[in-house]
Amino acid sequence: MIKRLSVITVCLLATACAENTEGQIFGTVAGAGTGAAIGRAAAIGSRAPLGFTGVGAAAGAVLGYAIGDYVDPQAQRLWSGATVEAAETGRAVRWESHGHRGSVTALGESWTDAGARVCRNLRQEASRLREADTPYMRQVVACRNAEGSWEVAEPAKDDEI
Repeated sequence: MIKRLSVITVCLLATACAENTEGQIFGTVAGAGTGAAIGRAAAIGSRAPLGFTGVGAAAGAVLGYAIGDYVDPQAQRLWSGATVEAAETGRAVRWESHGHRGSVTALGESWTDAGARVCRNLRQEASRLREADTPYMRQVVACRNAEGSWEVAEPAKDDEI
């Protein structure tokens, strides 16, 4: 019985985590383990310790998934990916996740800097989905380094030159 319950739990966790983010995966696994331990401790002296353990694991997994989803920096990863894609292609790239949305837009053609790197001016924007506030916006320069990855830096202000 316990082997069957364990196999089913592992399969469900693997299936649930197939398309999810790192925070969701970690939260689900940590929550299931913690919930199982709490359920097992609550079952001391009862006739159904496996039932308590299983219910604790399931409840912990659900709660852990929700917490992991809430604290996962998915929007930041999407913003970074959109920045690289806009720098590569020169096209505007939009993203949306977990109550946030944004875009990265190439400003003009790419150019070569003094270090012979290909660079591009970009405008990054981000806002919350349900707020009418002006989005956060900044202009940056992205340059491809020797390894082929992109480095992003805010350009110097005129008074800093």
